[in-house]
Amino acid sequence: MTSFRLHKAAALLVVIIALAIGSTAPVTARDSSHSKHVTKRIALMTSQKAAMDVLTGMTAGRSTFDRSQARAARKQLIRSTGSIRKHFRKPQLDPRSNARPLIWHAWKDFKTRAETAKAAAKDLNTRSLSGLRRTLPGLMQSCLSCHETYRSTPNSFTTH
Repeated sequence: MTSFRLHKAAALLVVIIALAIGSTAPVTARDSSHSKHVTKRIALMTSQKAAMDVLTGMTAGRSTFDRSQARAARKQLIRSTGSIRKHFRKPQLDPRSNARPLIWHAWKDFKTRAETAKAAAKDLNTRSLSGLRRTLPGLMQSCLSCHETYRSTPNSFTTH
């Protein structure tokens, strides 16, 4: 009974966090007025969202747990969270960006949060569904924490 409640609570948490993160469709239009750095940031965050969708789908029961897919998503998240600092180093904004200027005023904190996300991605247990359910909330919380502080509420037509 306790195990069922734990799984139910974890599934509810996944749904709530997915709704909080929102939809992030990739932006593909290239316009000379747009920053290539912001384009790369959008691609980075879109790839993270795709990997998170794979893992949250498994933990919520929307898809069957597949160890190799979970491992591939984990690997993508480790790689992408490791490059967050690089992609946000230059304080460039354009209309597609949801990055708050606070990132560059509180750079040390932003870097710390990026490192926390990378550590949480490394800590993901993709060997079993129960391991994934136990470790995914830590990564989700690190993403949400950073987004709550450093990401503006997106418009319906923009991403990160």
